[in-house]
This record gives sequence, C-alpha cells and structure tokens, in this order.
Amino acid sequence: MGMPMRMRNSLVLGWWLFLFTCLQLSTLVLDRSHHLEWGRLGIHLIKTGYLAFACVLFIRYLSFRSQRNFESLVESYNRVAKKVFETGKARKDSWVNPFLNLVLVVLASIDFTLVFQWNEAVFKTSVWLDLIIWALIIRWLGRTFWLKTKGTRERLKEVLDDARSRMRDPASEPQEVEKAISKTPFTVLSLVSLAIASGIGFQRWDGVRNVFRIDDLKACMEGCMRKASVRFYRHGELQIDVTGNPCVLERKGKVNMAMEFHEGDLRLRAMESDTSDYFGNEKRGDEGLVLDATGRFHKALSPGFQSKAQ
Repeated sequence: MGMPMRMRNSLVLGWWLFLFTCLQLSTLVLDRSHHLEWGRLGIHLIKTGYLAFACVLFIRYLSFRSQRNFESLVESYNRVAKKVFETGKARKDSWVNPFLNLVLVVLASIDFTLVFQWNEAVFKTSVWLDLIIWALIIRWLGRTFWLKTKGTRERLKEVLDDARSRMRDPASEPQEVEKAISKTPFTVLSLVSLAIASGIGFQRWDGVRNVFRIDDLKACMEGCMRKASVRFYRHGELQIDVTGNPCVLERKGKVNMAMEFHEGDLRLRAMESDTSDYFGNEKRGDEGLVLDATGRFHKALSPGFQSKAQ
C-alpha cells in the first residue's frame, strides 16, 4: 500500500514541478518582452505571486502548531513505549523550516520591490533572487509531498493508540508499525527541477545585455518622437533629425528608424537592418518596434521578412 501511495505522490509532485517549470519559462519569455507593456505587466504579476505565496506559507506555518504537537507526541510515545526515538532531526526542522520560510518572504519582498527600480544591475540581482526563490519553492514542494507520503502525524497517532492498547494487555508482543518511506523519488524530482531552474536562470543572465539594449532603443525612440513631432507640427517635416539625436547615429547600420502616418497619427518605426540581429532572436532583419502617438510600443515584423516567410 505504501508503494502506490509513494508513486501517486511522486507523480503529483512531478506535475507541480512541471507547472512550476512552465512558470519559469514564461519568466524567460517575459524578460525578452520587457520592452512591451504586457511583458512588464507579466513580470509584475509573477513577482506579486511569489510574494503572496511566501506570505501565505509563512503565516500558515506560524498558525499551524504541528511541530509542537509532533514533539509532544514523541515524548508521550517515549514514555509509554519506553523506546528511544531520534528527535535530533525534529529539533533541527523546528528552526530550519520557519527560518527558510522567513528567508523566502524577505527575498520575495526584495524581488517585488526591485521591479519598480529597473536598471541593468537591478535586473541581474533579480535574476539571482528568482533563482534562490525557485530553489526554496522546489525544496518546499519536494519536502511537502514526501511528508504527505510519510504521513508522520497519522502514523504516530496509530503508534500511540497501539501503545496504549498494549499497556492494557501486557502479554501482547510489541509490533513495528511505522515503515520508512524513501526520499529518493522526491529528491530526484527536486534535483531535476532545480537543474532546469538553474539552466533557465543562467539563460536569463546571458540575455541581460539584450534586454537593456532594447530598453536603450526605447529611450532613443521616445526622444526622437518628441523632437520629430515638434518638427512636423511646426515645419511640416516628416523625418528624424539624425544630427540632433546621437543615439540614432550610434545605431546606424543596426536599426533603421523612420517616421510614418498610420490612421492619421504619427508613428515611429525602428526595424533591424538586413545584417543585424539587434533584438537577439537569432534572426536578422525580421523584428522591430513601433512607437505610436499615445506613447505605447508595439512589436513589428519586417515586411521583407513576412514576404520571405510566405
């Protein structure tokens, strides 16, 4: 009966870890879409979710006095059964688990706060914080399903009931009630998930420069849009003042910028050149940004690239 229960909980743990891996992958995608409004919103939602999960976990641990009940049951069992029971690990867990839960709350709070102070150093710090948060969540998931399989409180209650019944009947022989539950499947699943999380974390770290290269382009486009709008409404010139915008000259040959009309409004389009992979998607001349009159950015595909794909 222990084996099916262990297999079932292992499969459930694997499913939760798979969902968590999908969340990590979505974080990687949102990093690459940080220059878009929905990308920033998604990052904020994920950071908020980490903080909410950490707070709920910590409050639940403080309100649930399972550890104190467990220690009192162990002492009762030792007195009734007159058997040595190893309590060292229980004493260790009594401070390690709330401490790690508190660390999770602190790290999630810092991670949530950093989103509002966006720069390259903050983003690098956030990547490492996310990786530590992922490791703590993976540890919590693995330990939770292992304890669920072990059924510590229910099994200990059975031992106490059996011990009391044996005291009423001294002639009965003491019997082994609790069987050891192996941690191996839960540990293996947790380590595999941690390895995937580490890989995603290092991939995010590797893309830091690309994220802020696009953010620099956004700042350049906003400055160009302000100046081009003034030139258009004052002098009727639908073009970018290249000499007055050094950022445009810095990206010459990498990104082509041009003003255009769309449904009666001005738009600024910045497209990769045919020899440039400015947006870092390993394809040259296929992607770009469009800044509309309301100040919103939209992803754009090169017309030439679309015709090639067709």
